[in-house]
Amino acid sequence: MIIGLVCFIVASLFFVNLMYSLGKNEQRENGWLNLILGGLLLLIIVSGFLKEWTGPTSSEHPLPALWWAAQSLMFAMTYILLGMQRIMDFDGRVVGWWSLFVVINVPLPVYQCFASGDIRFGLIWTFWGWLWLLFFISMGLQKGAESKLFNRISIISTVIGYIFTLQVPALLILNGWW
Repeated sequence: MIIGLVCFIVASLFFVNLMYSLGKNEQRENGWLNLILGGLLLLIIVSGFLKEWTGPTSSEHPLPALWWAAQSLMFAMTYILLGMQRIMDFDGRVVGWWSLFVVINVPLPVYQCFASGDIRFGLIWTFWGWLWLLFFISMGLQKGAESKLFNRISIISTVIGYIFTLQVPALLILNGWW
């Protein structure tokens, strides 16, 4: 269930950040929401680790609590950094390079999910790696913003990620249908 809550919070951030990228909300306001919800994720993950929660894989192959917390913290820290970047009007390179760190670490959870038979989360992790690669290119390398094709790919990828890797799974998990 905790993964459902985490996915639901991240889905809300994806939605609001998508609206930000479309010019529908203000930078500092968006930054505060990222910072607050990223902090909430941090609290949920730390309290979950302290209670020895395991990850989303099958009960026969649970992820160790510390590894589950580390994976989840990559997302919480992304939104905390993004919030700080938008509030303080930094150029975003730190968020971009952090995103590369996430991309580098994605193959292991992808492997673990597939190896344990959790195809759904294996595909989700794969897609998240793609999204964080786009974030790295756009913010870390400061590339792509001038390209309409890159922007279109980023927005379409974010919409797909929001719907199919966060919103729908969160609702299914939280309602016990996953």
